[in-house]
Amino acid sequence: MAGMSSAAATSAVPLLSDFLSSVPSQLTTALIHLAPYISLLKRTAVVISWRSSWFESWLVVGGCFFLPLVLLVILPFTNRRQNARPSNALAPVTEYALQAIITDLTIIQSLFPQFAPLPAISLSILLRVVILSYIPYLFLTCYLSLSVIFAVVGTVILTWRAPWATILRATVWRSAWFRWTLYAGWARLTGQPLPSRTLSLQPKISSTNPVRSIRFLFTIYENQRWWMGLDWTAALLPGERPSWCSAAQHPVSPPNAFSLPNITTVYLPDGNGRTLKRTATWKWEEPEWRVLVRKSGGGLSRIERPLPAIKEDNSNGSRLLKAAGMFRESGSLGNVSSTPPDKISDEGQPEDVEDGIEEESSTDADGWVYGDNKWEGQGSRGGMGKYTRYRRWTRVAFLSEIVDVVDTDCVGITREPTSSLDAVPPTNILDIPTNVDNPPENPLRQRLKLALAKGATQSVVP
Repeated sequence: MAGMSSAAATSAVPLLSDFLSSVPSQLTTALIHLAPYISLLKRTAVVISWRSSWFESWLVVGGCFFLPLVLLVILPFTNRRQNARPSNALAPVTEYALQAIITDLTIIQSLFPQFAPLPAISLSILLRVVILSYIPYLFLTCYLSLSVIFAVVGTVILTWRAPWATILRATVWRSAWFRWTLYAGWARLTGQPLPSRTLSLQPKISSTNPVRSIRFLFTIYENQRWWMGLDWTAALLPGERPSWCSAAQHPVSPPNAFSLPNITTVYLPDGNGRTLKRTATWKWEEPEWRVLVRKSGGGLSRIERPLPAIKEDNSNGSRLLKAAGMFRESGSLGNVSSTPPDKISDEGQPEDVEDGIEEESSTDADGWVYGDNKWEGQGSRGGMGKYTRYRRWTRVAFLSEIVDVVDTDCVGITREPTSSLDAVPPTNILDIPTNVDNPPENPLRQRLKLALAKGATQSVVP
């Protein structure tokens, strides 16, 4: 232990020597003699700044009200401690003592309040403020003694940096009425006039026509094919319709990713020197997509069903190729027809949805219409000879158009993204490519094409 302490002392000597060589001896001596007072000042600053325990800070606040009693208790102990301290034996100064002094000075400097620079005030304004403030001070001293005033002011000063006081000031300062009252009072006290209110002219917008709404019934076809060993899947043949399409067999996004058109604003002149602003906004009227169901002998209805989860099962590629080979050998792939399903009007009323839809075959409970390998012979039951099926997902949206008169000269068309608050997002949202004109083929369909090409090559070679 002695060896370790001596080694530590030896390693600390250069630091102590550097401090003594760089700092004048008079300043070093003064710091050493003032070390107890610097430590006491640091402790007081920490307590007053509420950086220590709240109990100690409240004791200081309460001690200010009983200052004579506190001095009467503390002074005898201080005098007794000074008499008990030997005057001839002085402890040697170590590096730790010097570091403690420097640390105390650094803490005091950091706790010292930073005052913002005050604005330059002329002497006449300063005299006006003093004279006008002296009048309410006289009235205040008539009802309250100076001791009470000093106690209140001292309490405010001691609790100024308390956390709860800081939060209270910040909360009060957020009030615009409070800030304006202080600003107006200071303006009257200094005699400076308040700035005049400025009126900003806003462009006059007057609605000339009421809001017009048109309801649309969006329809998306979900197409599936039955494969041996895979059951019903969205992997169709290359020459067939897409897995998700419109009534005209154009590829569209599935219901999970289908989005309404963007907000469109058109500026047109009205012929009287004014400009008409026509804003068209799309919004969903129904929260979820619904499936069209027609029971045997019954009417057409729209029911809610969970949206299908689109998954690419690459592990079933070999089974799909095997099934394609069986179809190729039986010669059933060469006469696949892409006859479109019966069309549905894109415009309709949910209450009278039958008016916009032509007569079609009945469906099962989930809205599926089953057909043969050529999408013909449709019916509501699957089974032998039924290799294809489709169902229709529908959802009602309305288009509202507002016509306003604006004071602007711009003419043209602008489109804005549809707000996420207007649209009701469906469940099971998937990332679907936005380019529906040329959608990428899935791996199962690509493997099927390769198998068909390979089979055709083998049949040509003798």
